Amino acid sequence: MTQISIRMDEDLREQTDKILNELGLNLSSAVNIFARQIVRTRGIPFPLTLPDQTGANKQEAVKSFIQYAESHPAKFGQEYKFNRDECYEDE
Repeated sequence: MTQISIRMDEDLREQTDKILNELGLNLSSAVNIFARQIVRTRGIPFPLTLPDQTGANKQEAVKSFIQYAESHPAKFGQEYKFNRDECYEDE
């Protein structure tokens, strides 16, 4: 066995301990479970993603796509009519 030391925000540690106690675990056991999953999956055992683009960032992304789509009609088919409003339907 080896011993490791980690730094963690005190509030995060308290919240983590509370949940782990309800599960019948302690932080050491949870870290070991996490480490075993890293070995088993050969990576972080959950998706690491960036937040969704919203607001101004999303508008910039839509503008870029519109410019690309309009300047590359062959990629979208000759008869395809690009509808700008389709990009904003989920808002």
